[in-house]
Amino acid sequence: MTPLPLSSNAKRLATDMVMVLAVLGAGLLCTAAVFSNLREAQTLRIYEQRSALAETVVAALDHDATSTIEAIRGAALMAEMQPGMSAAQFEVYASRMKTTHPGLAAIQWQKQDGETGFIHPPALHTWVHSARPQIAEAQKDARVVGMPVATAPFPADLNPAEPAQAAVALSVPVYQRSSGSDSINRHIGFINALVDVSALTRNAAYQAQASGSDLLLIDESQSDKPVTLFSTLQHQEHVRGHDQESGHKAAMDYLMELSFGSRTWSILLHPSAHAAETPGMRQATLALLLGFVMTLLLTVLLVRSQSSRRRSEMARAHEQALRDELLAEQYRLQEVVESTGVAIWEYNLQQRFLSVGERWHVVSGYSREELGDNVLTSWMALVHPDDRDHISATFAGLAALQGDRFEYEYRMRQKDGAWMWVNSRAHVVERDADGTPTKVAGINLEVTRQKEAEMRIHALNASLEAQMQDALARSEARATLGTLIASVSHEMATPMGNSMMTASTLSAQAAQFEQQLEAGTLRRSELTQFVSQVRDGNALLLRNLERAVSLLKNFRQVAADQASEQRRRFDLQDCLREIMDTLTPSLRRQRHRVELDVPEGIAMDSYPGPLGQVLINLINNAYLHAFEGMEQGTVQVSASATDSRVTLVCADNGRGIAPETLEKMFQPFFSTRIGRGGTGLGMTIVENLVKTTLGGQLEVSSVLGQGTTITITLPLQAPEPRVDEL
Repeated sequence: MTPLPLSSNAKRLATDMVMVLAVLGAGLLCTAAVFSNLREAQTLRIYEQRSALAETVVAALDHDATSTIEAIRGAALMAEMQPGMSAAQFEVYASRMKTTHPGLAAIQWQKQDGETGFIHPPALHTWVHSARPQIAEAQKDARVVGMPVATAPFPADLNPAEPAQAAVALSVPVYQRSSGSDSINRHIGFINALVDVSALTRNAAYQAQASGSDLLLIDESQSDKPVTLFSTLQHQEHVRGHDQESGHKAAMDYLMELSFGSRTWSILLHPSAHAAETPGMRQATLALLLGFVMTLLLTVLLVRSQSSRRRSEMARAHEQALRDELLAEQYRLQEVVESTGVAIWEYNLQQRFLSVGERWHVVSGYSREELGDNVLTSWMALVHPDDRDHISATFAGLAALQGDRFEYEYRMRQKDGAWMWVNSRAHVVERDADGTPTKVAGINLEVTRQKEAEMRIHALNASLEAQMQDALARSEARATLGTLIASVSHEMATPMGNSMMTASTLSAQAAQFEQQLEAGTLRRSELTQFVSQVRDGNALLLRNLERAVSLLKNFRQVAADQASEQRRRFDLQDCLREIMDTLTPSLRRQRHRVELDVPEGIAMDSYPGPLGQVLINLINNAYLHAFEGMEQGTVQVSASATDSRVTLVCADNGRGIAPETLEKMFQPFFSTRIGRGGTGLGMTIVENLVKTTLGGQLEVSSVLGQGTTITITLPLQAPEPRVDEL
């Protein structure tokens, strides 16, 4: 090889240096842009997450406040129904209220007729006197609006061992009503309750702490005299909204209002010190370092590539000499192969000329005269029609072939009419200046017996796999049915327990009425009261029994579908609601929720049992895998229909699935939680039921950190089962 002139080498080196500098500058600019975008995106994501968590804190406090007010209203209704209750009865009722509503510190039944009334617990009685002016004002407003009214905040000794804490009192009027109608006869007293603000806000404070925020609760009913009810702020002099204009979104306050017993409470969520720090820097810094490293690596690779190119130019002449020597060696090898009895062939792609060795005529049964010198046309005519496109595509893709060797199989008709399988192994022996193959050589091996044995093995494996999938699906259905039985039993305990308590109360009241009747001391007002109590008790008993009947009906339908896999006509919304009603008790053990958005009128003729099994497996899979380490997640199930198909989408906002896991999620016995609650069969059964039993298609998409979406497309009318499935 003749050396290049010195001037040419200098120009090539200068060009290479300019290219290296350009790549280095572009890499640094891209790295800086990625760093800036990542930091801004991470900051925005943290802000949006904290906004959602702030809504959760307010919802928790609103729920606890509403349930406390409703409990006081319920106590007033109880006092109206049983104005003559004894102190023991009041103690039992008040004790149950305190147990179910931790925010209630004490409850008083204040009678209007001058009687002492009752207070529970008796040890907490000083607040009735210390807050008498506030309670009197609240009672006056409560009689006007007929609803529970809260007092202004005042200090109360809730625990003798601790200093006084902020508390409010709730008052609701109690009336005597006519027995024949709901009109009010006269006012007979008040139900007063002492609310421990710290206990009332305990759940909301926990939510705020989990979201990285401090909670400040203020009574602003009198705008000129706001009173702090509860605070977890380290600096009590904090002024709300002081950083609303901050350019750092993660450090902004959240201010919302809550109405409690006609009082206006303001809720301020202030990011704590560690939460207000700039987020996302670790990820952005890692991206910056990675960008620097990749830029440096790319620059080094470019320099090495340029050096390699220059060395390759000097070695090209030597390579050509070696190629000529290798070609001669290949011809010698061909002679050796011919002596082994395998069929050798050679194909010139430019001339479209195919020649074969003598052994090929023996294997195929055709003589050289029958096939001709160029056997390309006659050979393609003998290839099975289903394999011709595959062979054409193989040779058409030689330009993009990685390496020089390739292999393919096809069927060919022998002279006696039988089809034989041929395994062809070939390699490229010549290329043009552009690297495009021009000549290919190879050998043909008859593998008919091997292919027949392979097909028998595949058929046997397919049969065994189908039997295994069917057994797994039935086993999963039985396990799911057992879970549903336990859930429905737990859910029915509430209405049945309420029914038993109501029935026992009615029985006791009937016995008391019978004693008064036999003693001749029964008065008209007592008779009226007894009739009202029986009517209300019967209404309560009927509602609880109707709830139990509804649960049992839904469970019976779902259980029948799960157990029998019977095909029937059904409305998709009704079917999915029955499944969710039966599954809800077991899902309540966690704070995640399932949202069902399915329109009415989607009529299907299919298998509700397998469809329910699919939905249950998807929801259980989300609860087990998607929401691991999350406080609260959401699974949204929606559906839309066309004339002949329905699309069912199950989406969650969980952790997402890694690409390497997504590729294996339908493999039997594959699970990321083997030994920790996962069996590795859930998604395998889902795929089998959707594609085989329901005749549909299944698609899964997932983004790490954003969630997973599973799209199922089903025909409105399921296909008829195959004969081998009957």
